[in-house]
Amino acid sequence: MNILYIAYSCNPFNGSEDKIGWNIPAKSAQYNNVYVITKEEHRENIEKYLKENPIKNLSFRYVDISPIYKKAFKGFLYSGRFSVWHKKAFRVAQEICSEHSIDIIHQITPIEFRSIGKYGKIDGIKFVCGPLGGGEYVPDGLKEYIKGHRIIESVRTIVNRWYRLKQKVTNTYSQCHYIMFANKETREFLKKAINYRCLYNENPITEIAVDERDIVERKSRNESEKTVFFSAGRMIYRKGYSFLLDALEQLPSELDYELKMAGNGPELEQLKRRCEMSDKLKTHINFIGKIPFAAMSDEYAKADAFIMPSIRETTGTVLLEAMSKGLPVITIKKFGGAELINEDSGWLYSGNTKQEYIDGLKSCIIDCITNPQEAIRKGENARLQAQKHTWDEKIKHYDEIYSNLLKNGNIPE
Repeated sequence: MNILYIAYSCNPFNGSEDKIGWNIPAKSAQYNNVYVITKEEHRENIEKYLKENPIKNLSFRYVDISPIYKKAFKGFLYSGRFSVWHKKAFRVAQEICSEHSIDIIHQITPIEFRSIGKYGKIDGIKFVCGPLGGGEYVPDGLKEYIKGHRIIESVRTIVNRWYRLKQKVTNTYSQCHYIMFANKETREFLKKAINYRCLYNENPITEIAVDERDIVERKSRNESEKTVFFSAGRMIYRKGYSFLLDALEQLPSELDYELKMAGNGPELEQLKRRCEMSDKLKTHINFIGKIPFAAMSDEYAKADAFIMPSIRETTGTVLLEAMSKGLPVITIKKFGGAELINEDSGWLYSGNTKQEYIDGLKSCIIDCITNPQEAIRKGENARLQAQKHTWDEKIKHYDEIYSNLLKNGNIPE
C-alpha cells in the first residue's frame, strides 16, 4: 500500500507523541511505501537519523507556519496552531496524493481530537484518524488537586465542548472513514458528535506502543530489601504528584520503601518543600530530576513497581515502558491506563471522593510493599502484556484496518 502519515510530532530521538509520530511510519515502511508530513522543526533530527540509519520506502515533507502563529497559540490555545499547520499540510498532502497514488491517509499525531485535519476531502482516498484522546476529565473526587488551575481546566472544558459542537456542525467526522479512540472517556465524549457515516472502534486502542527489543526479563531481587517505587513525568498539577504525596503521608510508619521521582516542571520546588517539611516523606522520597530518555531503562531496572498518579491523562508512554521492563503498575482505573493494566499486571484504584481515592492508592502501595512475590508475579504478567503492544503489532493491526477499508469499506468486529 501507499500510505501518507500526518505526523505533526515526529522525532526519532524523543519520547511521547514524537515517538508515536516516528515509530509508526518507520515500522510501516517495512511493509508499505510510506510518506510523512511533519513540522519543519523536526527536519534536522530526522535527516541526522536517516543519514546514519537509512530506511527504505520512507520519505518526508516538512511544513512550517509563521512565527506569528507560534507566538499567538501557546498553552491551552495550542490547538489553534494545529489548525493553521493542517491548512498548509493539506496542500502538501494533495500534491503527494496526486504524485504517488496514495491509498490511505492516516493522521497519527497530534492525538488530541481538537486537531483533526480535513484530509478526508481529498477524493478517492480513505482517511483514518487516531487513536484520539483529549476528551478526558478530572474525576470529581480529585478536583481538589486542580486548585490554582481551575481556570485552565474550566477553559479546557469550554474549548472541548466548543470543538465538539463545531465538529458536529461542520461534519468533521463524516470526512473520516475510520476513527480510533485511545480511551473510553474520549469515545463517550465524542459519540454524539459522530454521524452514522463514520466508523469508529468501540474498544479503545491505545496510541502508545513499545519496541520489541526493549521488552526484557527482570532479575530476581532479595525480598529483604526495601521496596523501590519509580515515577516519572512532568511536575505539573495534572500528573497528580500532590495526590500521591497525600497517600504516602497516610502509610503506616513501619513500611520500608523508597520513591524515586524523575522529571522537572513548575510543581517541582513546591513538592520538594513539602517533603522537606514532612518527617514521614523526606526519608522516603528521592527527587532525581529530569533524566535522558536513554537513562530511563536503568531506573526501571532498579525499581520494584511503577506509580503513575495522573488525575487526567490520555494514556502515558511511561506505562508501557515500565511494563516492558517487568514492572507492575499502580494507576487510576480510568483513561488509557485502564486499557493496558488489569489486576494481574498491576493495581488499579478508583473512588468517588478525595479520601476514597487516597485510600485506594494507599491500599495499592501497601499491598505492593507487603506482598513482594505478588509484585513479582504482576510484573512478569505486565511484561507479557507489553508483548501485545509492540510497534510491530500495532502496524499489523493498522494494516488490517487499511486493507478492510480498501476492500470492503468497513471494519470487521
